[in-house]
Amino acid sequence: MSVSHKIITFLLTTVAIISFSTAARAVTNCQPPLAPTIPNGKTAPKADIIAALKTVKNDFQPAIVNFQNCIATEKAAIGDVATEQQMLEWDQLFDYAYALETQVATKMNETIRAYKARAAAKNDAPAPKE
Repeated sequence: MSVSHKIITFLLTTVAIISFSTAARAVTNCQPPLAPTIPNGKTAPKADIIAALKTVKNDFQPAIVNFQNCIATEKAAIGDVATEQQMLEWDQLFDYAYALETQVATKMNETIRAYKARAAAKNDAPAPKE
């Protein structure tokens, strides 16, 4: 995948996430979590990458689950009297949560791979001559 294609995909995903985030506030009291900042694996220190990974695992992923549970609770509370539009909007919010989680996981994996490639290249570099 070319860099420009990745950028376009990222931008379109970001626009969709912002749109769904706005829709979430209109339909439900449940608030979607914000995506954590993921560092650039080509340049970030190992400590920053580990900190981001911990944030994803300890904060972001549980927040996604809480968001989905909140939607499910609201959906169950309204039950059979929910309109088709409400059902559609709840489904879109679940899809949004999945897309956001997937986007964060993809970015985190890209960061880890880039860091590992950088570390391997550093280890493969010839030793300086004395």
